[in-house]
Amino acid sequence: MKKLNIALTAILTGAVLVSCGQKAGKYPGYEKVEENLYVQYHENNDTGRTVQVGDVVKMSMVYTTENDSVLMDSRTSGQDVQLQVSEAAYVGDIMGAFIGMNAGDSASMIISADSFFLKTAQMPQLPDFIKPSSILKFTVKVKGVQSMEEIEAAQQKAQQAQLEAEIAQRQAYLEENNITETPTESGLIFISKKKGNGKQAEAGKKVKVHYKGMLLDGTYFDTSVKEAAQEQGLYDERREPYAPFEFTLGAGQVIPGWDQGIAMMKEGGKATLIIPSDLAYGANPNPRGPIKPFSTLVFEVELIEVIDAE
Repeated sequence: MKKLNIALTAILTGAVLVSCGQKAGKYPGYEKVEENLYVQYHENNDTGRTVQVGDVVKMSMVYTTENDSVLMDSRTSGQDVQLQVSEAAYVGDIMGAFIGMNAGDSASMIISADSFFLKTAQMPQLPDFIKPSSILKFTVKVKGVQSMEEIEAAQQKAQQAQLEAEIAQRQAYLEENNITETPTESGLIFISKKKGNGKQAEAGKKVKVHYKGMLLDGTYFDTSVKEAAQEQGLYDERREPYAPFEFTLGAGQVIPGWDQGIAMMKEGGKATLIIPSDLAYGANPNPRGPIKPFSTLVFEVELIEVIDAE
């Protein structure tokens, strides 16, 4: 039920009143399923997969107030609604209408606005534009039905394909750049560019590191070096003054590839770290950033200072 609540609440919080029509009558053409739940079927696809409790349903959805003010129309947004169907939580719950529909079916439902907003969406009070004891009208078309197991299996298959593509891309990069260093047991490739003569970086100590972060194709995505930021079009005056990045080594404050790679250095040392995605951001990088899921990253790093723990 929580997943439905989240999905429908998200829809509601973005709802905008965009049109108004005539006041509805007493539900002509609708069948009373139970108290506060009426359904009118438009299309019936007897060969489509039947929605069962626990299934994830993909559907187009339009819903309006009783005066036909449109609250949401997935057709205009271009994004279908996906929600996991649960047992009806109360008499008149719209879930009772979804269960038993087939892929390809379309139908309209009339439900209690009070119950929907206060029980399903769990809002503390009705929105200002909803009259107490009024109704909501939904029209949906079921486009697809999958079990959670099927969705998880498809996700695993897709992730495995992405992982295999990453391995192939990384191998091509290593060959193209004549990199022969043996990866560590974890898969990190450490290439020493300059040996440091200062303190050894150790877990628990603070370190200051200058870095340049790149994708395998050479695209910069971040740097602590002002000149590099300016050259690569990444300069941001809000980062002034550009300075080495400071963190506590081994405390999980950075990606694992950094914790492992910097620990192999001494003050004054320079190195290139080639970091597989499982030691970086894996399948879930920032969706608004330039790093895609399953991306091997390349960092040029310089260990500026090791600060002993107090």
